[in-house]
Amino acid sequence: MMLRVVVRGLARTPAFTVIAICSLALGIGANTAIFSLLDQLLLRMLPVENPRELVFLYSPGVEGQGHYSADESGGPSFSYPMFRDLQKLQTPFTGIGARSQSSVSLSYKNNAIPAYADTVSGNYFELLGVRAALGRVFREDDDRVPGGRAVAVLSYAAWVSQFGGEASVLNQKVLVNGYPFTVVGVAQKGFVSEKPGDAPDVFVPITMRKQITPDWDGFDNRKDYWVTMFARLKPGVTKEQAQAAINVVYHGEIEQDAQLLSRPSATMLAQFRAKKMILKAGQYGRGGLHNDSREPALLLMGMTALVLLICCANVANLQLARAAARSREIAVRLAIGASRGQLVRQLLSESCLVAMAGGVLGLAAAWAAMRGMVATVPERTAYANVLSPNLDWRALVFCLAVSILTGFFFGLFPALKTTRPDVNSALKDQSGQSTSSGSSNAFRKMLVSAQVAISLLLLISAGLFARTLMNLRNINLGLRADHLLTFSVDPTLNRYNDQAAYQFYGQLTERLAAIPGVTLVSAGRKKMLADDDSSSNITVPGYIPPTDDASDSYHDEIGAGYFRTLGIPLIAGREFTVADNAAPKVAIVNEEFVRHFLAGENALGHHFGIGGSVPADIEIVGVVKDAKYNSPQDAPRPVFFRPYLQDSRQSRLYFYLRTSIDPEQVASAARHAVASIDSNVPIRPLRTMDDQIDRDLFSERMLSALTAIFAALATLLAALGLYGVLAYNIARRTREIGIRIALGAGAGRVRGLVLREVAVMVLTGAAIGLASAAAAGRLVENLLYGLKAWDPVIYAGATLLLCMIALAAAYLPARRATSVDPLEALRYE
Repeated sequence: MMLRVVVRGLARTPAFTVIAICSLALGIGANTAIFSLLDQLLLRMLPVENPRELVFLYSPGVEGQGHYSADESGGPSFSYPMFRDLQKLQTPFTGIGARSQSSVSLSYKNNAIPAYADTVSGNYFELLGVRAALGRVFREDDDRVPGGRAVAVLSYAAWVSQFGGEASVLNQKVLVNGYPFTVVGVAQKGFVSEKPGDAPDVFVPITMRKQITPDWDGFDNRKDYWVTMFARLKPGVTKEQAQAAINVVYHGEIEQDAQLLSRPSATMLAQFRAKKMILKAGQYGRGGLHNDSREPALLLMGMTALVLLICCANVANLQLARAAARSREIAVRLAIGASRGQLVRQLLSESCLVAMAGGVLGLAAAWAAMRGMVATVPERTAYANVLSPNLDWRALVFCLAVSILTGFFFGLFPALKTTRPDVNSALKDQSGQSTSSGSSNAFRKMLVSAQVAISLLLLISAGLFARTLMNLRNINLGLRADHLLTFSVDPTLNRYNDQAAYQFYGQLTERLAAIPGVTLVSAGRKKMLADDDSSSNITVPGYIPPTDDASDSYHDEIGAGYFRTLGIPLIAGREFTVADNAAPKVAIVNEEFVRHFLAGENALGHHFGIGGSVPADIEIVGVVKDAKYNSPQDAPRPVFFRPYLQDSRQSRLYFYLRTSIDPEQVASAARHAVASIDSNVPIRPLRTMDDQIDRDLFSERMLSALTAIFAALATLLAALGLYGVLAYNIARRTREIGIRIALGAGAGRVRGLVLREVAVMVLTGAAIGLASAAAAGRLVENLLYGLKAWDPVIYAGATLLLCMIALAAAYLPARRATSVDPLEALRYE
């Protein structure tokens, strides 16, 4: 019965109902979409058994001498011998597991694709509590002996996408870097890895690493740090207790490694021996994605909450206007015996029904928004591996909760205000004449001022992030990114030896150079502007490092004509040529290398050595200008370059093609050039350097775009709210305005009445918005680049823009006020 009455009441005012539902749908939909984004990035625990019992092992501090590879900062990598020792000696855990990821070539039925393989310990799946969707997962028996069990488990996503979800793949052979593995199972659906963002295609036992990594054998090398470890706490053991217990064992392991250090300084030796094992909670997984996403995701969630507040304010204003029109109806119902509580419940029911309808429509908006956002995520990135466009039950529950709270929030004050009218006055009003108390009007103006404040805050935020993105795009990278195509190949993953790889790279360089439209071709070991780097400590005659890490320099191995191809200017000396494939050893350095190690002297002819206290047998033959290597935000760093032809061991190379035409037009020819040499050598995705830079700036682009959208939406809603209040007040003051005009008031004076009303609301809101933006600026300053949170140009521009929009919103009501007919206004009541 109540529902029928509520629906009938809303049906009598279809314009209010439609506008209110659509307005709330925008706010609820935006909040639901961003909540789904935040949920996937921050709130979801690993889909494993009892994830709160997991911990990850780190050892920050001075790195040991030797080879160190890690997929995040903070000391997550350990040697294989240390992993096995800790497995045997530890007491606070039910077990310790290990993992390492590698880029591989995965081949099935003569079809090779680039893929990622996780080499994992035999207890990896059991320790995590991950089961098999098909077949079985690894057991402890599978990694007892190095090279002993060539078995593989496919990830569920790869099984579906690459193997068609066919059960027949079980017990079949797949080639991982040319080595045959028998597929024994498929991991459970929904599990990716213990590191969100890293999505392997195949898992193989850690003892098979040598078989998939040509010319590598580090199982007995305590100076080769490549294993990441996690553990599960024993029942009743806290993280703090476990950390204290594992450090007793770890101290002995560190002492063994300390004995292997070559001529360490006393300071370094003391710092190395003082290293401790740190345990980090593992319920959300390992890696930086969770932490890196926290501030942007929470910021976006806060922004959408503010947009929803504006939507609620608009609907509350509509409710108050509708309530004023219904004051006679409410007065009649009170006069004939209806209780105030009954009327409040009915009006709140109307509000909640409107909000629920807005929530249903908002789900559709959230569904579309999620698909739009996820579609912009670059493929094969951490975000692409984590984010899904689907709205799960958490998003549905959130949408339901927000809808109910929103209905109560925007409906409470109008319901309380409407059900307390002056009955005698309301009954004397002519039919259809609305009444409104001063407190209701003041409340509506207060809501508009709040909307203006929120809109200004969001406009300033959007301006700051847009300026940050512009600053990043305009950074001088030190290279020419236009007309540059890049891709990588690694024939050693297909069992090529070093000599065969040399020949492969030589043939490929010749064939790429012959492609019409290609003007220059070169290659390097590291991927430019993709957070891919390596560093080594070096010995420079005459240079005394002030600290142990001051002798570190980044390095890359490159091909002939590399700097000309990338457009990095050569300052002195020469580039490498094909003649540099033999002794003497040569290098090219950047300006920062010269400043750091040679005090700005002429670098040509100077020598240095790679390692500590080694012969300085590498001659500097060239100097190039500083360029950005890892990301556009990088500060200059010392870098030296050596010819990859002088490296005795070959691995993946990134090729760069400078073109005279659109680089996309030569992509298919580049693929054909690789396939013409060996079709089983997979090519990593081809992309332009401009695209690579866009991928690097994805987070900034997404943040800038979403804040701009939310700011525009908030400003539009605030303008509509301002228009609504002014239009209502003009209608309420029709008789007063008519009398003023009849007594000789000019159009300018009447408009002044309206504009003064606008000015009070807008200036009050602007003052609050500016103060709020200044206070909130400190919270987002570390997300900005090249500007401060208090940027006067952006603050002034946002304020001016909002004032212009407010004036535009006030134009029609002001014009309507000056067109009032005095005779008709006097007959208004």
